[in-house]
Amino acid sequence: MEFNVSVFLLQLATFIIGMFLSALVFLPYLRGWMADRQKRIEGQLATAEQRQKESEQIKADLEKKMRELEQKTTETLQTARREADRMKEEIVQTARKESELTLADARKVIESERQAASATLQKEIGALAVSIAEKIIRASVDSKVQDRIVQENLQSLTSRKN
Repeated sequence: MEFNVSVFLLQLATFIIGMFLSALVFLPYLRGWMADRQKRIEGQLATAEQRQKESEQIKADLEKKMRELEQKTTETLQTARREADRMKEEIVQTARKESELTLADARKVIESERQAASATLQKEIGALAVSIAEKIIRASVDSKVQDRIVQENLQSLTSRKN
């Protein structure tokens, strides 16, 4: 194959004319497509930046709300603990007062039962002493003296009725 300069120049001229015609026909469409694509990409970048800013703002808001929620939770827990301690102290004080009242009531009951037992014991001792005295007196006093005492008591009873 030989190199032919005239063919080469003809092919080069055809190529340049083809490129020029192609540039005239297709270049405006290509530029429009490229400009549209560039605008679309810029729009997507702007949207992405805007969404990133929004997400950062949302993140900051959420972090702020989380801190506030943690603070409120801590305050609520502290309040609940204080209230529980206060209630515990009230319950302990109430239980102490009730136990003191119960103890005082028990002491009163024990004292009244002791007094009742003492009174009952005194009555029984008195009755027993009278019984023993009667037995001793009966054993030592003869029947004549007994009759005379009975008569005197009957007379005193009769005189009291009148």
